Amino acid sequence: MRIRLMAPVAAGFLALGSAMAQSPPPRTVSPAAPTPDCTLPVAHDRNAVLPGYSTQEGGRTACIPFNPTLQFAPAGYVRDDFHVAEFTDARLRARWEACRADPACAAPARAGAEGFTAAERRRTGSLNPEGRVDAQGEVDLRAIRRPAFFGRAPLAEPIAAAEARTHVVEFTVPRDAYERLHLRREDPIRLRGWYLEGEGVPDGAGPRRRALVILNNGGGSEITGLDDPRDPGVVRDAQGRTTTGPATDPPLSEQPGMRHWRGFVAALWSAGFDVLVTDRRGNGISGGLNGYNTAEQARDMTRELEALETGEGLRLLTPDGQLLSGAAAGGRLLAGQRAREIPVVIGGYSRGSYATAWFMHRNFVADCDRDLPGNACRPPLGWTNIRGAILYGPNAAGLGHRLPGHDMIEAALRVERNTTYYPDGEVFAGIARWPGVAIIKGTWDYVEGLEGSLDAYRRAREPKEIFVFRGPHVLPTQAEENMRLAGQRMAAFATAAVLGRPSVEGAQAPADLRALVLSSPPYWERTTAPGP
Repeated sequence: MRIRLMAPVAAGFLALGSAMAQSPPPRTVSPAAPTPDCTLPVAHDRNAVLPGYSTQEGGRTACIPFNPTLQFAPAGYVRDDFHVAEFTDARLRARWEACRADPACAAPARAGAEGFTAAERRRTGSLNPEGRVDAQGEVDLRAIRRPAFFGRAPLAEPIAAAEARTHVVEFTVPRDAYERLHLRREDPIRLRGWYLEGEGVPDGAGPRRRALVILNNGGGSEITGLDDPRDPGVVRDAQGRTTTGPATDPPLSEQPGMRHWRGFVAALWSAGFDVLVTDRRGNGISGGLNGYNTAEQARDMTRELEALETGEGLRLLTPDGQLLSGAAAGGRLLAGQRAREIPVVIGGYSRGSYATAWFMHRNFVADCDRDLPGNACRPPLGWTNIRGAILYGPNAAGLGHRLPGHDMIEAALRVERNTTYYPDGEVFAGIARWPGVAIIKGTWDYVEGLEGSLDAYRRAREPKEIFVFRGPHVLPTQAEENMRLAGQRMAAFATAAVLGRPSVEGAQAPADLRALVLSSPPYWERTTAPGP
């Protein structure tokens, strides 16, 4: 691959042809950020030429690419904080009133919103019938794959070590607003997954501290989906562009990349944490049809904590094979503590990070019904045992740091489909009231511009961390060493958060965007190489 070194304000990140080269270069960062000085073609999953910062590495010049800033304040804008003020719920709804009157604006927004209320294909059990269940029906919890399944050759995943400490869990929760109001479904659904009991977090001074991390899968991800490490997880066309899809015939994986997410679960459990991870509503072995209402998924985490204490709507299968439900199941987990007592860190990947952000907003800023008529808001829940958030591949900086047009998709979702999906400007601003945050992502993660993620980090209180690696948003092609380091950073942050430490051991504090990009470890995702 060719590294293109840029003169000051040289060719922009998409300047691929002579016609474009003659046009004014597009902005890629804010005026306050260091100007990118090189470009590099990346393969998965952007398939584009991106801006970067150059450095000396291994005796040669390397260009480290990143996802550019996607929206800027218009000329003459007089407010101080465009990315917050113009993307609040009120501003989204006001712009939607104008947009819906213009078919050229409303049609693509409604088409996007329709896609975000469609049922997703479920993959678990599609290649290996062991673990296949009817997620919408009554499920024998003994049929669900357990960690030991993933220890078999050739999988050999570290999660298998947690077999003897893993409970299969099932929670009963209500339908979301879209399913109630549009599909006329009032029956409850079930969320299923695992609860891994840890040995406690060592604090170096006394008994280990029992604490819980709740993790939320990414969009369409399934915690018990098969992922064969021999499967590259992507296909490349004749032009060299890569897409996620079956790379072998027959396919080897139901869910390429899922071994990395289970690796994060294993890293947290190995650090002593209890870990709760379920398939989100509408995905995998959990029930429901709409997998996109991330604010409802935030409410699910509160419901799960309360059910683990009381047993209401709870079933669990213990490691020794006992099936318990109701009062007999309540109080068995959470290390014998109450739901509002045990120290808790909330985490998520991609869409699961949106649910995490909404959970933190609901607990520390405001409890709002953005998906219901009336749009009511109440004071925050104020649970004092919530100690921080882990955001992997997030939209931490809200709609203002996504591509233009996503704001109107979100407005259509809220107003016409009773679904809250993307975090808005208020969630972005509210990070300042969270007790701590770790942001972990690839430098060319498409979800938001990297500068937005850095801004979110700057707003956060200690303990906090931002860790970036050379890779995209999705999991399949990530470098194994980067994924190991990501799990290590998650555990380091969670440890600092639950022990009340003022900072995260080993965390870097980048001075600017260039320092952040160049802090990435020297490992590249498998379809992109730095080139000579």
